Amino acid sequence: MPAVKLIIYFLMAILIGSFAVQNMTSVEINYYDFHLNLHTLELPLVTVVMIPLGLGLLGAWLMWLASWLKMRMVISKQNKTISSMEEELDKLKNTPQLPAQVESSTDS
Repeated sequence: MPAVKLIIYFLMAILIGSFAVQNMTSVEINYYDFHLNLHTLELPLVTVVMIPLGLGLLGAWLMWLASWLKMRMVISKQNKTISSMEEELDKLKNTPQLPAQVESSTDS
């Protein structure tokens, strides 16, 4: 299985490299700074495409990480609850039982 993953990663690297080579033409990016001054920046097209892609992947990973950490906290809390319940059950199993008292019923 690790060999299959390696091959897939290698093929993805080739595709990304091919995309980068084919899209090296420069494009102009116009943007405003904090003082609302217009600026122009020339970047390769592949950079203009890959930066938002990378930022999107980073954002998605951070959201996944937050939900994963929350899930781990819930699991940890539930494991503690299970442990305390198991300890209580063991204590209850080891306590001597009093004989059941039979209620005397006087039916007249």
